Amino acid sequence: MGNNKILFTIFICLFLIGCGNGTATEQPNDSTIEVKNISANKLIDQEPSNEVKKILKKHDEILGIKAANTSKNIIVAVKVKHNKRFQLKKIKKDLTKELKKNLKNFHIELTTDKKIYLELDKLEDRIQTKSIKPTKLGKEIDRITKLSKDNA
Repeated sequence: MGNNKILFTIFICLFLIGCGNGTATEQPNDSTIEVKNISANKLIDQEPSNEVKKILKKHDEILGIKAANTSKNIIVAVKVKHNKRFQLKKIKKDLTKELKKNLKNFHIELTTDKKIYLELDKLEDRIQTKSIKPTKLGKEIDRITKLSKDNA
């Protein structure tokens, strides 16, 4: 009977040690979120969009964030984990509320639509490569915002 207790104790210790090692090797959440900060230039200041990304990337349910802004408007598209898709309304509401609290001077449009996410990805690339003028940026953001409302 004494040998069984010793074997059981050793088994429990090995099990606990094995479980403990798995959590130490997990990647931090930031490495899995798709975020591309846009460099700010004199013509098109994208610092508010980068601030949005900084705020949102702390949320576990988000896989990717795309955003662009004018001097008054910010449009944001987020890619949500597949297992959280049933909670999209609540996630969208909570994220929008958090952004409005932190960026009071902007009108914020947040969407989980994949098409808008792709459109913002293209726009971010154009801003990064400076292949869009500030006047065209406002029109492009308005177009994408209208497209997001049409799809809603």
